[in-house]
Amino acid sequence: MTAVAERPLGVYLHLPFCAQKCAYCHFAIDPARPSSARLDRYLAALEREIGGSKGGVADTLYFGGGTPSLVPAERIGALVGALRSKYELAPSAEVTLEANPRDLDEHGFAGLLEAGVNRLSLGAQSFDDAVLREMFRDHTGSDATAAARAARVAGFSNLSVDLILGWPGETRERFQTSLRRLLELGPDHVSLYVLETDGRTVVAHRAAEGTLRLPDDDLVADLFIEAEDALAAAGLHAYEISNFAKPGFESRHNLKYWDDGPFHAFGMAAHGFDEGVRYWNESTFGSYCAAMEARGSARAGERAPSPEERIEEAVMTGLRVRRGIDRAAFRARHGIDVIDRFGRALEPSIAAGLLHVDDAGVRLTRKGVLMSSEVLSAVL
Repeated sequence: MTAVAERPLGVYLHLPFCAQKCAYCHFAIDPARPSSARLDRYLAALEREIGGSKGGVADTLYFGGGTPSLVPAERIGALVGALRSKYELAPSAEVTLEANPRDLDEHGFAGLLEAGVNRLSLGAQSFDDAVLREMFRDHTGSDATAAARAARVAGFSNLSVDLILGWPGETRERFQTSLRRLLELGPDHVSLYVLETDGRTVVAHRAAEGTLRLPDDDLVADLFIEAEDALAAAGLHAYEISNFAKPGFESRHNLKYWDDGPFHAFGMAAHGFDEGVRYWNESTFGSYCAAMEARGSARAGERAPSPEERIEEAVMTGLRVRRGIDRAAFRARHGIDVIDRFGRALEPSIAAGLLHVDDAGVRLTRKGVLMSSEVLSAVL
């Protein structure tokens, strides 16, 4: 097998605090605005975990949550400093922070820039106030508009905005109004998520009860295609199933996940992958902090996927990216041709026009993107 050059790391920090839990949220969070003591305890544990890491060369840093914008900018700056003391973080590194529209004004966004953040991910989700109330969001559509504009005035030149498609009662008019208001903000990146009804969420519970009035699948598919066309017309092109960006504004950190790259992770419930090992931390605020305080490690488990599992994972993540799987690169990394190994399993998807295959690669077609779950399930 041809040797593959070592790739720079991504670094993920989980900041779990939220003002409240959203109806669709399945992430590990601490659903309350943190008191000073609670924030101090968590950040002390996080800085101890960073200090005990082996470090390395990294070119992306991602503050996810939870709601990282609930953490004061000076504390974010301290975390960036702690990471720079352990990692060779390139001057051009992408440093992303997820923000809630209601948390920060122009001064607050300027503080984040000073702290070292250079990419903002704004969780708008919808611009319809009735929908936002049903989602249990604590902001309005106007708040999201004001936050995006304040971030620009403060100096953010890399702005991503999230939007959810397929909320109960979805109509073409309602969704297109939200999409239009989003595009008026001139974002550099958009994450467009189709609502999921699995996991331990309020939405999933209502779906199981049969009390969720979901829109027709054909309507959601049509709206997704219409949104993709509108985003492309605005210069935001699809590069992953749910993600669109202007050229050069793709999320470099998230591409590490989809390109099977290495990443280190810190914080409650954080998952990392390095040197062929996947690992994860204690999953609650109390267990994470207690573990760090008692033994200086919050590692709850780890496993080394088998070569076969690594190949399957690489296919699953590689097909999520719109450019698909480069067959030559796949052979260099895994020692097999993806079609030689999975051609029979993927045959129905190829015949149905969901996958395009040629000598160079394998990728989802536009139709295949809408049925990606069915295509990817064939790999398992």
